[in-house]
Amino acid sequence: MRTDHDVAVIGAGPIGCAAAIAFAQRGETVLLLEANPRASERFAGEWIHPSGVRILEKLGLSDLAALTENGPRRGFVAHPGDGSEPIVLSYPDGMTGVSFEHHKLVDELRRRAVSMPEIDYVAPAKLSKLEPAPAYVDGDTGAEIAIKAKRIVAADGRRSGTRRLLGLPDGSVGISFMAGIVLDDVELPVEGYGHVLSGLAGPILSYRIGANQVRLCLDVPASATELRHDTNALYAAVAPALPAPMATALAVSLKTRKPAWMETRFQTRTAYGRGNVALVGDAVGCTHPLTAVGISLGLKDVEALVESADTADYARRQKARARVPEMLSNALYQVFSDPRYDARAIRQSMFDTWRTSAAERRRTMALLAATDVRGSTFATSFFRIGFRAARKTVGTEMREGHWSRTRQTLARFASWSTWPIAGLLPGYRKIPAHLKAAGH
Repeated sequence: MRTDHDVAVIGAGPIGCAAAIAFAQRGETVLLLEANPRASERFAGEWIHPSGVRILEKLGLSDLAALTENGPRRGFVAHPGDGSEPIVLSYPDGMTGVSFEHHKLVDELRRRAVSMPEIDYVAPAKLSKLEPAPAYVDGDTGAEIAIKAKRIVAADGRRSGTRRLLGLPDGSVGISFMAGIVLDDVELPVEGYGHVLSGLAGPILSYRIGANQVRLCLDVPASATELRHDTNALYAAVAPALPAPMATALAVSLKTRKPAWMETRFQTRTAYGRGNVALVGDAVGCTHPLTAVGISLGLKDVEALVESADTADYARRQKARARVPEMLSNALYQVFSDPRYDARAIRQSMFDTWRTSAAERRRTMALLAATDVRGSTFATSFFRIGFRAARKTVGTEMREGHWSRTRQTLARFASWSTWPIAGLLPGYRKIPAHLKAAGH
């Protein structure tokens, strides 16, 4: 193995492997380190939006079996949960995404990376220091080995050790907990799409990960500890929101498999590294998985980094590009999970708007796909939905003579108006109040 490299990549998950391959394709030598090769077996990102698929195509990676075996994903289907018909939200212009089982994609990406002569892969190997000179500890021998590389790329996840060694604070905040459950031999209501359902405990995301398997992602509040420890209680809270065949498959699955739980966290994407060390993917920041944007943003990080002159140039590019996807994720999760009447009104307004306006469906999906990252698009979409909700709610109260409640209602909806305002202010990052406090 070489002792000197052009680039050292810390972390061999999907983003780390993509970064190593991208630099290798430019003729640069790469040291790819992975501290825990079995970490890919955990419940993690399993969806890539069209913006990420485009980058995979540029890297020659879109033919991986994990990405092709389930066919293209054409968008999402929203289930309002009120007995009305589901709403099909297709990606615009025929664009498609992909869904897969996480470990299958990582396994293939690692094999592709190892097959490239420019890449030296070492595992287990953990970054041990950056100063006075970078080094890693070989997990097999225990020896500390110097890293001689012009550039270091940290793709070591939301609990990034590299970030900590750089002295960057961990400002992440716990949001909720999410269970990953595999359903066998069940059809989705509309195949070729992901599904978002309004559950009793929290929002539900479902998508296909194999020919005979569907992933069910169940979000529950951090306070609902009984749902994380009692599968009967979990089933009772979730099943009423599911189509009957999926509820039956869930009952079977909970008897044979334990749910894979993960804590969902938020960290704003503002720190991209320092000096010759660049952060990519969740090492930069993370959002709630409901919008499934994590891997796509990480791939966009890789693309921007490879095209940038240095870390500072890379940070300038990505801060602007990641702002709207981050806000969209926070806004949608708040709308889907907040039980208060104003959030419910906005959620209903969103469903009504999507159902009646093809233009709004297209606008929403361009934002979700991260092919449109303009703040003005986000602001326009959120304002129309919020204004419609406020007008309907206040109008009903006035007609029914609830004058004393009208002022409070207007104040509640006024608080939501900061979302479209944030979209129009370049550089401003709207963060809900509950995500600004210290973690759980």
